[in-house]
Amino acid sequence: MRYLALLPLVLAACVSAAPAVPPPPTGPARIAAECALLAQAASMMAAAGSPAHDGLSEGCPGTDARDTRPLSRQTASLREAGQAALPSAVTPGTRAESVFRRMITRGVPVSLAIRLTEDPLFAEAAR
Repeated sequence: MRYLALLPLVLAACVSAAPAVPPPPTGPARIAAECALLAQAASMMAAAGSPAHDGLSEGCPGTDARDTRPLSRQTASLREAGQAALPSAVTPGTRAESVFRRMITRGVPVSLAIRLTEDPLFAEAAR
């Protein structure tokens, strides 16, 4: 019977030992993570010998860059984004899918966008 008196303490210890779930990021935090992901993509593209266009970071805080690619190239990127198969880590209909397809629409090659889905910045942008 005296063990029953300890039950509330044991239960309280179990509850307090659970790791705290971090709050979801705010809109500005998601945008900052996505912009950092785009900057990383730009540096990876440059290292591979095909520098990103100036407008890759259009809409990111602190930049006034514009996508000045010809309309035909912008449309081709949009088509590629719509046709790209989702990586296994990206669930259809989620924010992750939007971030993935937006990277491609902005001019990130599909193969690089797939690799970037494994980056912690992608997870932060898609939360």
